[in-house]
Order: sequence, then C-alpha cells, then structure tokens
Amino acid sequence: MASVLSKSVAQSPIKGDSLKTYLVLAGEAGKTGDWVASAKYHYAAQRLAEATRDTQAMCLIQVGLAKMCASSEDEAGLKKAVSEGFIQCQLCRDSSNLAVVYTLNGILQYKLKALDASAEAFEKAAVIYDRLKDTIHAANVLAKVGNVREAQGRYLEALAFYQKYHAIVMAQPDTFFRMTANIYLGGSYLYLNRPKEALHQALEARNLAKSMGANYEYAVTLEYEASAYNLMGLFKQAYAAQKRYSTFYRDTLINAQRSEQIEALKTQYETAQKESQIALQAQALKQQRLTLWAVGAVLALVLVGGALLLRLTRQLRRRNTEKEFLIKEIHHRVKNNLQVLSSLLHLQSRQITDETALDAVREGQNRVDAMGLIHQKLYMGDNLASVNMAEYLPELGEGLLASFGFEDEQISLRYEVTDLHLDVDTAIPLGLIINELVSNSLKYAFPKGKTGAIEVALWRDDKGKLCLKVSDNGVGSNAAPDPKYSTAFGTKLVQMLSKKLGGAPQIAVGGWGYKTEIHFG
Repeated sequence: MASVLSKSVAQSPIKGDSLKTYLVLAGEAGKTGDWVASAKYHYAAQRLAEATRDTQAMCLIQVGLAKMCASSEDEAGLKKAVSEGFIQCQLCRDSSNLAVVYTLNGILQYKLKALDASAEAFEKAAVIYDRLKDTIHAANVLAKVGNVREAQGRYLEALAFYQKYHAIVMAQPDTFFRMTANIYLGGSYLYLNRPKEALHQALEARNLAKSMGANYEYAVTLEYEASAYNLMGLFKQAYAAQKRYSTFYRDTLINAQRSEQIEALKTQYETAQKESQIALQAQALKQQRLTLWAVGAVLALVLVGGALLLRLTRQLRRRNTEKEFLIKEIHHRVKNNLQVLSSLLHLQSRQITDETALDAVREGQNRVDAMGLIHQKLYMGDNLASVNMAEYLPELGEGLLASFGFEDEQISLRYEVTDLHLDVDTAIPLGLIINELVSNSLKYAFPKGKTGAIEVALWRDDKGKLCLKVSDNGVGSNAAPDPKYSTAFGTKLVQMLSKKLGGAPQIAVGGWGYKTEIHFG
C-alpha cells in the first residue's frame, strides 16, 4: 500500500490541503515500517512548509523525522532531527510536541549509552505530560525510564515502572499502548527468569502487533517467545519461534536497499534546496546594474565549477555508502548465522547428560559467541575495518562468567587494555585465545566456590608488538581439579592461533595462581 501511495505522489502532487495530507501519509507509512515512503512524504511536506514559512508544520515535520530515524536505527538523522525539533517546538510554543522531542532525545541518549542523560530526558517529558494532564503519555514515557533501569541492571525497579504503566493502559482503548506495555513486561520477566509470565505477555503483544501491522514490535515478540520457551525447557517450540524470528527479521526489517533509498531521497531534497538557492541568486544578479555583469560572470563560473565538484563528491559519497551498507550487511548476516548456531548448541546442551560431551558443546558455544561478538562490534561500530578491543573484551568476559554460572561477587574480571583497534584477521584469533585462557581459569582455578580474580592485559610494547597476559590468583595447576576427560583441545587451539599471529605462549605457575603471556610478532 505504501509503495503505491509513494508512486502516486511522485506522478501527480496532492492538491488541496497537501501539507497536512503529506504529514498524515508520512505517519501512516512509518507505522508499517515503510521508511522510504515515510521519508518521501516528510521531505515533500518540508518543502511546502519552508515555502509558506509554517513554523507549526516545521515542528511537526522535525518530530516526524525524529520518530522515523529512531525506528529505522538512523542515529545521525535522529540527532539532527532532535536538535531541530527543540528549536521549532520552542518557536511555536508547542508543549505537546516538545515532550515528544524530549522523549526522542531520551531514546537517542540511550542508544549512545548515556543512561543518566537518557533517564533525565524521559523524566522531563513526563513533567510536561503531567502539566498537560496527559496521564497515558506520562506513564508511557516513565516506562522508558524503566528501560534505562533495566539497562543498568536494576531489574526490579524496571518491573515496577512497567507494572504501573500496564495498569494504566489496560483501562485505555488504544491498542498501541497495551502492546508496548505487554512488550515491556515480557522483556522484564525474561530478565527476572519468570518465563511463563514472559510468554503470556509476548503472545498478547504479538497478537496486537500483528493486528496493527507493527513489524518491528512483531519481531520483538517472536524473539521473546523463543527465549521464554527456551527457559521453560520447551526446546522444540523455542527452535520454531527462533526460526520464525530469524526469517521475519531478515526479510522484513534488515533491508539495506531501503536505507539507500532513504539516503537518496534526502540527497534529492538537499539538491532541490541548493538549486532553489542558485535560482534566487541568478534572479538577484539580473536586477543589478550593468557594471556588475563581469563579477556575475565570474560567480557563474564558480557556481558551475562548484556544482560539478558537488556532483562528483556526491557520486563518491554514494558509492562509499553503498559499499559500507554491503559490508555492514555481511557482518550482520555472519553474526546472525553464528547466533543461530550458538542457540542450536545451547538447545543441544540441555539434552546431553555425558559430562565430557556437555563440556565440549559448551566450549564450542563460547567460541562461536566470541566470533559472533567480533562481527557484532564491526557492524554496529563507526569503523567497519577494526574492532575496539577495550569495548570487546569486557563483553566477552561477561558472557563467559554467565556461561560458567559465576557471580560477579565470586570471580572478578579485571582488564588492562590500551586504546587498541585491531583488524578482523587479528581480532578473531586473539578473541578465541582469550576465550580459551579465561575459560581455563574459570574451570580449574577456583574449585569448590573459591573466590578470586582473573586479569586480562593487552598492550603494545616499545617496538609496537602486540602483547597479551591472562593471569589468575587461583589454586595453581598442582591443586587444580583433575580434568578427567580433557582432550587438551583448548591448549592446542591456543598454540595454533598464537603461532598464526607470530607468537608462542609462555606459562608461569606458582602458589599465587596461573599466568600465560604471549608476545606476538
């Protein structure tokens, strides 16, 4: 439907109250996830609003663009739209839309991991809604404070926000708010390991999302459903739900071509603005006295040269953008495939009783997760060619602690990592080496509930060579539990990967624990 509307607008402009019509069509397209059509209608409305100097419409347009960018994961666009939105809402003194802009700024800060700033923005939005006596929107934005608390690991506080929001929206006819309340509660119950309640909320939200055509929310409910079945030990249902989620997410939400089309529409709009400015300048030059024609000719030559340079720059930028989209898509697909493989290994491990086989499967899952995290960092980061190891290693360590069932109070993981950005050919084998060494410490260094610490240090020496040290203050190799069925595969893997990077492991053992140090060539 959205693509047909887009085509009709392109062929013949809407007459009558066209500005309002464009805004309505932009909002409808955004609800169905058709970002291309939404962007087209927004930019068409923006041209009309600028021509008529309609400040109220400019406010609505910036708010709409910010919503679109937030839903389509366009952080740069969201930042720009939020900044413009604050200006326009204050110019026309629109408190209601100012609250929306504060909410979207909270979402932006959340994406940038500025969690305190995010909570502050949501709370400012709630104050405005309370002043406007808009109870349901005030509750909705405070539920987003629950999102922040959840990201900070304060799960019970988050649940309290969500339950309050759910109680308010259940008395309302609006299905969108009920759907979001169900989604918030479903995720919260998963964090608190209450799968039955999570499944109930996920199924409620899924039915509402499907009836509304809300694609993004529908995909989230499928993911929650798979996780809930998995926690309940219903692996067949979990696998089926995970498969539906992977297929839907790939076919409906991840579409680099749509992002390219949105960028093309934005370029067309900016080009039209520049061409309009050039036309106005030409008209002004015609009205000047005859003595200025020589200066005008020089300016014309400059404009022509600038236009040619601008065209060439845009062509190069568009080509780079296309390549960047393709590379990100590759990393994302690799990460998704590895995630599916990790899920399958996890499901399989729940049915294995033999300890040797179970250890092998879990170790395989950890290795897959270590590689998947590399690709996740590549497609989510600003640099597609390198991985920030200072960000990667703590996430790898947290995953290993969770895999072995250790609490933060029992084992402390410490990191001494300089500002290192490594290419994928170095980061993946290095990540696997660290995965094996930390796993060995977790398995053998702290038997019978013993507490302690593991330190991971990564740096470059004076000659620029990469150096790694993984040490623990555990019981040491002499007092460690006997690995009855060990195949020493992990040790062989470390030696093989170290050799590939031009290094050799140096092991030191004492009463203080176990240390492995590698200097790579």
